[in-house]
Amino acid sequence: MLGDLRANRAASDPNKVLFPGAVVKGAPAVPEKTVTLAQVVDGFTYNTQLLYLADRYFPNALAQLDILRRAANYRPRWYCVPDDIDQPINPYDTLYYQIEVAANSYCWGYSFASISANDPNGDPAETTASDLLIQAVDACTGVPLFQDFASGGGNHSNFTARAVPIVLSQPRLILNPGLVNVEIANKTPNTITCQLLLHFAVPCRIITEEERNREWQTGLAGLRGIR
Repeated sequence: MLGDLRANRAASDPNKVLFPGAVVKGAPAVPEKTVTLAQVVDGFTYNTQLLYLADRYFPNALAQLDILRRAANYRPRWYCVPDDIDQPINPYDTLYYQIEVAANSYCWGYSFASISANDPNGDPAETTASDLLIQAVDACTGVPLFQDFASGGGNHSNFTARAVPIVLSQPRLILNPGLVNVEIANKTPNTITCQLLLHFAVPCRIITEEERNREWQTGLAGLRGIR
């Protein structure tokens, strides 16, 4: 199912896509010379809950990731916003957050979850992801990665759906300087804790000692801010 069915191409015409029953004008089909790409082995392959429903969004969006899934010079990396899952968002407030990724990385999906909430008196309150609005924007272009201020309710990963994480219709390229601005807005009088998980494919590169120290100092500064 996860192999690229469109990868069956005539050997004499590498740009011609052959579908079952298709006829190539000017030349007969040669099955023994048909090239079929091997199935990609990754996390989607091992997802036992993933059903092939050709008219649904998830398998079609997954097909758009085929080239990226076959790339040997990219590795997966996830970014949590905020880093600390216990960091609350105050009533009617917005969390502004910026993550730094390697230039030429691709954002291909995301997950979102509302964890807990406290009312103005400090007592536990019921909360849903619909109480929050989320947005992630490429700082270089100003273009949202998925949509402009999406309701958290439509993007909540409650682990009951067969399409977790949410896969973008096309992977979004993040150009230099590789900054992504994230905003999570609280629409209620309650204090809410939540977390957005952004899924990236980042290019493999050698990390210099200077970059390693800079990331270490940035992490220490974030910990001091939490304290």
